[in-house]
Amino acid sequence: MSDLERDLKSVNDKLEAVMQRLDYMEAMLTESREYPELARIMGDLRMGTALYNQPLKLIQRLVTVRRHLNRNEELRDEISRIILNVLAVKGPQNISSLTREVQRERGSGSRVTVRKKVLDLVEEGIVKKVEGHDYSLLERSLE
Repeated sequence: MSDLERDLKSVNDKLEAVMQRLDYMEAMLTESREYPELARIMGDLRMGTALYNQPLKLIQRLVTVRRHLNRNEELRDEISRIILNVLAVKGPQNISSLTREVQRERGSGSRVTVRKKVLDLVEEGIVKKVEGHDYSLLERSLE
């Protein structure tokens, strides 16, 4: 894990802890009903903090994808790069939606080729099959 990945993980962990504390404080204030305006402020703080959480996780996923691409020459092909980036940005996708993204990005791409690349990524331990026909980045690969 690179220094950047460690720093991102550290910031993300700290942000998660802050959000949990804000959740707790908001719940306590809401339950007591003594300071309703303070409970609303806590809720707003939690929402504001959450706005930073998702972009940080996205950056963390993209850095991880870049690390995988730099580490493994077989993954450096354009289709694998597009697949990994789409999964990092958009989350779980099926073969058809990944094929559309590859076609949009490259101008061409067959479903058979995309499926083969996805299965190769599954074999590499970077991608996993999830519910239904969707594939996502393997959580373990994000650590």
